[in-house]
Amino acid sequence: MANENDNSPDDYVLAQIYRGFYSNDALGTSTIIKEYDKIEKIFLESNYIACITIKISQLHRLENLYGSAVYGSMLSRVTALLKDVKEKEFRGKDIFLMDLFDNDTFVIFLSSPRENDTQVLDHLENIVERMRCSVEAPTFEMLYPYTKEYFKPAIGYSLIIKNPMINNLRLLMQLIDNAKKMGEFMRMKNEYRGKYELQKIIIEKKIKTVYQPVVDLKTLEIIGYEALSRGPDGTEFTNPTLLFILASEFGLSFELDTLCRRLAFSNIRNMGTDKKIFVNTLSMTIHDPEFRGKYLEALLEDIKVKPHNVVFEINEKMAIDNYDLFKIAMKDYSDIGIVHASDDMGTGYSGLERIMELNPGFMKVDISLVRDIGQSYIKQQIIKAMASLSSGLNSNIIAEGIETREEYEMLRDLDVRYGQGYLFGLPSETLQETVNIS
Repeated sequence: MANENDNSPDDYVLAQIYRGFYSNDALGTSTIIKEYDKIEKIFLESNYIACITIKISQLHRLENLYGSAVYGSMLSRVTALLKDVKEKEFRGKDIFLMDLFDNDTFVIFLSSPRENDTQVLDHLENIVERMRCSVEAPTFEMLYPYTKEYFKPAIGYSLIIKNPMINNLRLLMQLIDNAKKMGEFMRMKNEYRGKYELQKIIIEKKIKTVYQPVVDLKTLEIIGYEALSRGPDGTEFTNPTLLFILASEFGLSFELDTLCRRLAFSNIRNMGTDKKIFVNTLSMTIHDPEFRGKYLEALLEDIKVKPHNVVFEINEKMAIDNYDLFKIAMKDYSDIGIVHASDDMGTGYSGLERIMELNPGFMKVDISLVRDIGQSYIKQQIIKAMASLSSGLNSNIIAEGIETREEYEMLRDLDVRYGQGYLFGLPSETLQETVNIS
């Protein structure tokens, strides 16, 4: 036990750390203990030291949801990603390690500048921005299938000046803590900046509409087109999944959905099609008073689209809290010939309840049931049952995400009436007129 006259309890903890009681050998990463001599050398040579921290808090959520095995596997993947970024974006002498007390946080200590007149602090923000651009998208793609929500790693930086009054290790621990706090601040700053950018996109109508054909699986005739929305190229909003996830995070779902719907219709004006137009919409926007009844009828007449060719797709993931109110609102649309489709059927939400309550004209089967259906007897039986149910309800099945001829032939043989996917055509700003899969 430390002598109370020359060591505080904190110093005792630091002493235990210094002796190497913490390690991350399984991940192939170092800790401040293993690299302490190198870090301290940089500190003493420059009289200050800077570090960058990357905190990925969603990893902890992943462990709570799926357990330590999935967490460990994902932690290894994230570690490999960050090591690769470090090798590409940082100098060889910069030191990469894992936080002693927080396995979801990684630390990079920056080595001394090559030139005496170069100051690390002049470049810290640029270094962090490069790290952010390299890390955000890949970590989202890794974790989204598990968490189904968007997040941004908290990437921060800090520096600390040598103080002979304070233990060097304590100073380094303070440095890491300060960088993590800066990371949370910068994450929030980027979120507010992202919200402003999306608001700007909506106001300036910088959304691109593309159209993907919906095909009769028996004849390969195009019966309609689904209107899909894309954000500006070269931004985080280009990815349609991110576009709508971020709109939800920022409280802009209604505004974005309204714009996308209006653009989908207005862009049809000069295309001269008599095919059906499938337009995605949130359940709440069905209640939009500016887009119901006579107003919508007049708009469709202006752009030469017949109401019976309009299909509003209501995503099954978006809950309908009050079916009675929803049916009343939908009556304004159905009275002029518009029908609706239940989107993403089979993803585990209230699909059967919606079918019973709303009797949709179309039921769109989620890609998860379509992918590799030829190798799954269970998927085949589910699709077969859904096709039989739709026939009895005077509804029609549309299978999404068909990419192979095998999937197409299996779905056709299971009496699925319609389908769409890359096999038949990619989303395009112009309307595809024919399908050729030979």
